[in-house]
Amino acid sequence: MIRILDCKGVPVVCLKDEGRLGFVGEALYDGENNVKGFLLEGENGFTGRFVKRFIALEDILKLNHTVCVVYSRDSVKKLSRKQELKQKSDLDEFMGRSVVSEEGENLGVVHDMVFDMETGSLEGFELSRGFMNDMIEGRKVIFMRDGVEFGKEYIIARSEDNDEQ
Repeated sequence: MIRILDCKGVPVVCLKDEGRLGFVGEALYDGENNVKGFLLEGENGFTGRFVKRFIALEDILKLNHTVCVVYSRDSVKKLSRKQELKQKSDLDEFMGRSVVSEEGENLGVVHDMVFDMETGSLEGFELSRGFMNDMIEGRKVIFMRDGVEFGKEYIIARSEDNDEQ
């Protein structure tokens, strides 16, 4: 699993042509909140005036916090309106929202989303408890499969055993 923010800004390297194609931009989602790919940004962060380019998740050979590897320049495609991909997930509205346990303990605030590279499905949220706590204890991850309820003001995590990274 990988965090969405870890992907942004990393160089996109082409294996066949041995060149850099640009940088990973915003994630693109389908109607079911699955990551389908990423916009490709140019050297200056510009995505293109009229034609946006993207890399589909299935065309990515490797993606981590330092590099995105694709096989060839053919992996980069033009983004058309027919594809019905969006730059915001429905879960983006929960960024910055407080997360509490069922017992009422403050677990932190949503800092990032975690997704599965194989399927593109959003699996959970990475939580922050402030800069010092993040540095000392690390960030906690809660997984939706373990039970998460979305309220108007808070997210309630049903299980406390959610801290695997």
